[in-house]
Amino acid sequence: MEFELDRCEISSDETLRANIVSKYSDPKVPIMSIKNAISHVAFTCSIPLIAVVVGFFLTSADALGQVTLVEQGKPLAEIVIDAQPARMTRLAAREMQQYVEKISGAKLPIVNTPTDTVPSKIYIGISDSTKKMNLDPKGLAHGAFRMASGKNWIALVGPDADFTPIEPWARSRGDLTRVLKEWDAITGETWGSPYSQTYARYSSSLDIWEYDDRGTLNAVHELLRSLGVRWYFPGDLGETVPKSTTIVIPQMDRTVVPDFALRRFSFFSDQASMSDDERLWQLRMGLNLGPEILGLTLPCHGSKFVYTRPETKAAHPEYYALWRGKRATDHRECGAPCLSSTGLFDQHLKYAQAIFSHYHEPIISLDVCDGYGASLCGCPLCEGKGSPERGWSGQMSDYVWGYVDHMARELYKSNPDKRVSGISYSAYMLPPEKIELMSPNLSLLMCQNRSTFYTPETREKQVALRNAWMAKLPSKDIYTWDYYLHNRPNCPTEGVPAYFPRLIADDLKSLKGISRGELIEVYRHKDPNDFKWDSMAVMHLNVYVTSRLWWDCNANLDAILEEYYTNMYGPAREPMKRYIEFCEANWMNMTSQAKPLAESMAMLAAARLAAGDGIYGQRIDKLVEYTRSLEQIKARLSQGRENVPEARALLRQVDGNTFDGKVDKDFWQGVRAYDLKDVKTGKYPANPTKFWIAWGSDNALYIGIKCMDPDIKNMVVAPMKNDDTNLWSSDNVELMLETQANSFYQICVGPSGAILDLDRSGGKLETLWTSNARVKTFVGEDYWSAEICLPAAGDAAKDMDPKNGIAGRRPTETYPWFLNVCRFRVRGTAVEKSAWSPTTTGKFDEVLKFGKVYAK
Repeated sequence: MEFELDRCEISSDETLRANIVSKYSDPKVPIMSIKNAISHVAFTCSIPLIAVVVGFFLTSADALGQVTLVEQGKPLAEIVIDAQPARMTRLAAREMQQYVEKISGAKLPIVNTPTDTVPSKIYIGISDSTKKMNLDPKGLAHGAFRMASGKNWIALVGPDADFTPIEPWARSRGDLTRVLKEWDAITGETWGSPYSQTYARYSSSLDIWEYDDRGTLNAVHELLRSLGVRWYFPGDLGETVPKSTTIVIPQMDRTVVPDFALRRFSFFSDQASMSDDERLWQLRMGLNLGPEILGLTLPCHGSKFVYTRPETKAAHPEYYALWRGKRATDHRECGAPCLSSTGLFDQHLKYAQAIFSHYHEPIISLDVCDGYGASLCGCPLCEGKGSPERGWSGQMSDYVWGYVDHMARELYKSNPDKRVSGISYSAYMLPPEKIELMSPNLSLLMCQNRSTFYTPETREKQVALRNAWMAKLPSKDIYTWDYYLHNRPNCPTEGVPAYFPRLIADDLKSLKGISRGELIEVYRHKDPNDFKWDSMAVMHLNVYVTSRLWWDCNANLDAILEEYYTNMYGPAREPMKRYIEFCEANWMNMTSQAKPLAESMAMLAAARLAAGDGIYGQRIDKLVEYTRSLEQIKARLSQGRENVPEARALLRQVDGNTFDGKVDKDFWQGVRAYDLKDVKTGKYPANPTKFWIAWGSDNALYIGIKCMDPDIKNMVVAPMKNDDTNLWSSDNVELMLETQANSFYQICVGPSGAILDLDRSGGKLETLWTSNARVKTFVGEDYWSAEICLPAAGDAAKDMDPKNGIAGRRPTETYPWFLNVCRFRVRGTAVEKSAWSPTTTGKFDEVLKFGKVYAK
């Protein structure tokens, strides 16, 4: 149905009324269809008239013989709940009461026994009344619910069992000592406890556990959505409520089941610091934390509880990976495991069995601690277990998944009714090659980043990875783990308006029937007072769209967005629509390209002007404050690289000169030396480093590096094997190189002469790329040195053979290369980092800090 009427005529045009009443006079029309009609009219009318249109729809339903809740501001219904309701049922009744009053001004009473004098009843949750009507939610799960009505009654029911934690669990941050003492007494071991933050899931002010069943509450929120209520982000500023003095509910009989069972946002900070507004927003989005699916333990990196205690570290150093000649007992505070340790395996098996038997968890995470991808354990038992030939994403797959699968099979023998999980992540993202089929009890959490799927190659690669894992998993039990962390402080995209609703919709459609649900990390401020900007200023839309599509991934995204533009931004609807759609197409370029950044800022300024000073302006003010840091990026981009060093690569004839790593031959005579400085402070480091640079007649860049070191005998030297990521944690020099054709490459060289080269373009970490570099190193009494030759493969190399050769041509003053020469020196826990062009951040890969290099 199309409405072509002038906006000012919508509230009174009788033809429009007749058309709508005709279309929606059938009592079998579902409530969501009426909601969509309301939304459609709202899209075509000005904001002040929306309440009138909504009021008309709610009133017109009375002619259909449906249930009247409020008439002309007078309450005609009561909310009936059980005398001993579940916690979420009690909250659901309060929500219904509160929003009916916000819509109409009428406050419906909440009672335990129906009152004869009140015409209409709203039965919320399981009670004697709903049992008599055979409205039993039995068989519904994961937040599903039932909505039904009859003459003068509505029933909203779903599973709503109260959660009860099993002892021991922590009541506060300081309660862990007691929990561990009791846990030790139960097990006779010294393991960590995964229940140290259980308290954070309880809200005393709302009197709910976030693990309580939510089926009934979801039913209430769905009914309120059908009345036009929306919750776009936390608090009053984020909600929209239509106004009508009369509320009539059409006949209904619906069972609503979500498309995805697990619907979980994991907010990237302390859950205990959540405000009531934030908790309620999550509840109103219809989430499911999934205690029945993932249990209460940490859903990832679950092995760390076996080896995190100081007692274990002291008694069993052999449980820990050998890195840089030292056992990794302090890695990420918990330590990093040696997956060849039989003692650790036995302890891990006992720990998992204890969790199953005592806490009755449905599943337990078996995978390794976080930050485990960079280095393989260097002990003799682990030698040769890595797979560097598979690239970064697979170099530890057989090593890590071999351990996880072995553990899973042992637990399948002892606990066949339980499940275990691993996470496809980091250097073990790819499925293992040496295991034909994984253990039948293994569930998989697949990490991805759907916001990067704007590149077809990235999306296709992820789909291929899903298919590869499905072929390995007899259980077919897969969940996705995603990241909405673009707003995290000090993240490269902080302040960038990263909207990606269409990528969300496309990905969820592709996941239906494959993934049973999702866990998505979302950044929020632990303390809002720490920042002026609202962490949900942009991200709320991605979160809201995801939550709606989790329930119905085939919902009309355009309708959802059009409704959002109208409800949230009122008179600024059109400029905000243009702004968000522009940002959706261009946000990924806004930290590197001045033009889209400037255009987005101009669009936002126009929208703010159109919004005025009321609530719509206040909402846009959140965006203005959040994106304020883009002014600095804009200024930097307009200037380009500033205050970076320059180096002239002298032309040198390449003949039979010996390439021996000593940097002392005639080839380097007359070539200027450049010093490295502390990467953060720019001061000269305790251990000086110099480098020389030249352009050879064989069309290659030559770099000679000399690293002074009075403690050369204690230098940490990685194995001789190329592409071994242990190089990153050993003494090394690194070259960060941007050419005319590629930004950027990373080439790491160790004192042994081993090389690790990566293509970092487009945010990749491609270890299967090879630079074709020639490297020679030399270790002296108080220094080590390297000579490195980097052949230029030409501008077309990236297209002809993207995994082979440095794409680029000879650098000139007009078309230079950009380079940073860096050194990483390590002794025990002491690390010294220096660079030719100090970055101030402590990182080597700050592209705009690379120095200019040209051959002349």
